[in-house]
Amino acid sequence: MAGSVSMLAGMGIKSPVTDAFTRIQWDSLSTLKLTAQETALLRMAETNPMDYTLADSRDASMYARVLLKLLAEANTAGAGAGDVSKITTDSAVSMTEEDALKLLESDPLGIVAHYSLTKLLDILSTLQVGVKGVTIASVFYVGKEGVLVDQWKALLRCLNKGGKGDIFAQKVAAACLTKILVTACPSQRAGVVADGKARPIQYASAIEPLEAITAWIVSQLKNASGTLVAICTPALKVLMDAPETRNLFCKSGGIKYMSRQLRVGSKAKNMAASDKKKMGQASVQQLYEITFCMWILT
Repeated sequence: MAGSVSMLAGMGIKSPVTDAFTRIQWDSLSTLKLTAQETALLRMAETNPMDYTLADSRDASMYARVLLKLLAEANTAGAGAGDVSKITTDSAVSMTEEDALKLLESDPLGIVAHYSLTKLLDILSTLQVGVKGVTIASVFYVGKEGVLVDQWKALLRCLNKGGKGDIFAQKVAAACLTKILVTACPSQRAGVVADGKARPIQYASAIEPLEAITAWIVSQLKNASGTLVAICTPALKVLMDAPETRNLFCKSGGIKYMSRQLRVGSKAKNMAASDKKKMGQASVQQLYEITFCMWILT
């Protein structure tokens, strides 16, 4: 787990309940509907480095789909409404191992949701760095035509809270889903060679999901709350990677809401700290990231 935590920390995204991950008892969580093979795969992955787990394209795809299944089943059983989803930005900073283990007792499904999202982000981070013969496309686009896996919807369902609910889950789900979908863009095909062969990807299977995640990002930018801006900025940055998704973002009216965030941030420089807090003002880092995205668009 140490490798994934350091990688996620480098991206500025880390679950506040990471310390509870190794204590999850899969056999006792019947609501997840795991098969014996799926449970064995999760345990094997815990004992090996991520690049080893992803060394075989077929096994890597199966592992990713098991993680998406975990997320879907946990959310269906109420993971998004438990104690873990109520962790605030402030309380996350002071979270101890003891606190995380208490949450494992009171809200095991919430811990499972964070676990699956952490692992999915680790998969994407590892594949982006490079695993010989395995790509994001070969893991998340299946069959002869390279169709997007059906399980992607588990990530979108994490975003149906309209900015409310589990901050970490929404931020990571949005970033993961956007990265998976942007991979399908024709302009990104140079990076989808697996096992020495060009990997087919059916871009059409990703268009509707791309429209959905773009609409969600734009809806977050409409709100002046710093919390909502923080939730969507990692996904926004990924959306800027391809000309197809940049055009989609512009057509969705995203630029005017980015501009508004920057204007509000500029005015806030002379405001009292208490007033900034009331507004939920975006942090300097968030404003920098939005400015960077605006620069890419221009």
